[in-house]
Amino acid sequence: MHFSILHISDLHRDLDDEIGNEWLLDSLENDFNQFSEQTPQIMKPSLCIVSGDLVHGVGLGVEDADNELKRQYSLTETFLIGLADRFFNGERERVVILPGNHDVCFNDVIQSVEKIEIPEEPEKKVPLVKELFKPNSKLRWSWRDLCFYRILDEDIYQNRFRYFISTYNSFYQGKRLYQLAPEQQFDVFDFADLGFSIVTLNSCFNNDPLRRAGAFHNDALAKACRALRDNTRAGWLSSVAWHHNLVGKPEQDDYLDAGSLQHFIEAGASLAFHGHQHLSECFDERYQLGKKPRKITIVSAGTLCAEPSGLRPGIPRSYNIVELNTDSWKGVLHQRQMVNADMPLPVWGEGYFINTGSSFFEFDICKPIATRPKQLDEHLILFQADNLLGEQKWHEALDILEKIRNVPLARSLIAKALEEINDPQLIIEKLYPPINNAEAVMIGGVILTDGTSEQAKAFVELEFVLTNQDASVCEISRRITERRLK
Repeated sequence: MHFSILHISDLHRDLDDEIGNEWLLDSLENDFNQFSEQTPQIMKPSLCIVSGDLVHGVGLGVEDADNELKRQYSLTETFLIGLADRFFNGERERVVILPGNHDVCFNDVIQSVEKIEIPEEPEKKVPLVKELFKPNSKLRWSWRDLCFYRILDEDIYQNRFRYFISTYNSFYQGKRLYQLAPEQQFDVFDFADLGFSIVTLNSCFNNDPLRRAGAFHNDALAKACRALRDNTRAGWLSSVAWHHNLVGKPEQDDYLDAGSLQHFIEAGASLAFHGHQHLSECFDERYQLGKKPRKITIVSAGTLCAEPSGLRPGIPRSYNIVELNTDSWKGVLHQRQMVNADMPLPVWGEGYFINTGSSFFEFDICKPIATRPKQLDEHLILFQADNLLGEQKWHEALDILEKIRNVPLARSLIAKALEEINDPQLIIEKLYPPINNAEAVMIGGVILTDGTSEQAKAFVELEFVLTNQDASVCEISRRITERRLK
């Protein structure tokens, strides 16, 4: 399998010089159209990962903050829908989204806390400092106000992702629902046609403007690793995605502990995608907890739309195309960067990696832990189709059974769905030529009542029908001959 991924991140737009959706989509499409002329050529993407920070956000004291946040998310959702429509045939699940620190509502955080002034007595300061550095502490320190804040209303605090959640649920049209509970803030995107899966996590557990460090909820991390190990994904190329970067300067605190990578490697993930640092980058992390010689390749995307003050010196806006080949187990990270200076009207071209001196970076992909059992995909489709039939979703069952239409058990489920749909021409289309007596009788009955003379002639001349000794098949053939061919 050979495919590529559009990896974008940090969409938060410059509110003073905002990029419009139409130009942004056009600029990406124009860039995609020159991929075949690049050296090496770049493969157009089969899916997209948006690794957090969908909006710029709203600071404290902004007038009509609620409507402004809604406006920003509405603008982003329209852009995401445009991505799906233009590049992925309208399949929204081909666009994978997750939250970042800019998706935290600052006003909700402040409404959930009470201010605690620094006490004058030294003996009263010590307990506050100890509380501040406890795991999962509800205490926060504000350098701006030089005081502590303590979270009192946990419900309001957890609700700080409500705008992101509303956009997530709306974008996926209710087919995926993001959870408010931190222990449930992960999701799994499977792409069976690519043999590829992505497990997404929220790296903003306990994250807010007063506590900027990235973290996963332990239960969400455990469930994500369990999903990576699930037998249904055996043999697939597995990946994880979150928002925060993994290292920072001594004076920084807004990054994620890299120790989580060891759990992902052990669970079978070969790739990871993140954003946040506004820098395109690729590196490997080796397994250190056991003897298994495994690794994970980390891919970071730059910012797609940040304002000039949000850019690193000398690092323009950019996005990634990540090509993956699971025949050779090789990958290529292509960096595309903004090559003009007109901030609301970006134009994209070749990027530049200092360590390669080019616009691309090649890497080896760590193979999956297990091989995929030969019959697994067939069994999964049969199981899914049986559930769909139980829910009376006849057409959905037919669609997925098409992949294994020649498997005997699949044929019986197809026949069951067709019987319920009761579309004569669809029965002929899906079951012709028959491979068993029940199908022959079903198709023959349709031809007898609704078929053409050409269909009748072809049916009775089938070797399966001519040589069949079953009484029902012989009778339907006789009746077709008498009524349709004389």
